[in-house]
Amino acid sequence: MGNQFKSVAVIACLKSLLFIFNIVFWLTGLSILIVGLWAEYDLYKYMELSPEFSGTAPLVIIGIASLIVFLSSFAFSCIIQGQPVLLYMYGGFLACIFMMDVGVSASVVCYRDTFAKGLQDGLTQTIINYDPKKTNFDFAQSTLQCCGVANYSDWMRLSPQRVIPISCCIDTNHCVTANYSDVYQRGCYEIIVEYITSNMNIIIGVAVGTSLLPLVGALLSCSLANYIKKSKYDSIE
Repeated sequence: MGNQFKSVAVIACLKSLLFIFNIVFWLTGLSILIVGLWAEYDLYKYMELSPEFSGTAPLVIIGIASLIVFLSSFAFSCIIQGQPVLLYMYGGFLACIFMMDVGVSASVVCYRDTFAKGLQDGLTQTIINYDPKKTNFDFAQSTLQCCGVANYSDWMRLSPQRVIPISCCIDTNHCVTANYSDVYQRGCYEIIVEYITSNMNIIIGVAVGTSLLPLVGALLSCSLANYIKKSKYDSIE
């Protein structure tokens, strides 16, 4: 009888921990989904300036996050029902998510080294092929408060020489781009690299932490399934 009460207590504890984990995991998946959508529909305006950028990366993030949100929503009923088969399936799903997250985290770490290298060439090529109708670089200059790659003089070094865009203006209402004091002095390359570098450790930390989270859930789910099976065998005996 004592063992039965112990098993019930352990199962109740594991159920509570797994339920709390699933709430956190669901919220994490939702947060990643929001970040993925932001990257797909907003951040790409900066990132596609680099030839090293893969346009499929945000789609992969959105896909994984959507899978997390959908299956973790379904997992609430699995935890409540306490069916070992469903719990093992959930644990297997979490293990697969863990492996996918490790791959994404490794890509983030690798991309850290290649981003700065490819960005300068990407920005330079964007200036050479500048088209006022495609406002990505104008968006970057006005938002980041920068001008050109190294500085505003990059526009004048082109052949044929280009007029400095209005997006370089400090105050667009009172700006003459020929008057260099009216335009931003810092180049976009320096500002973007500075921003990415200052935030990369946070990005990597979040990526690693997120990748370890499903592994914890997989252990909890499989442990709960084992205890439920064991308690059933003990009650039969």
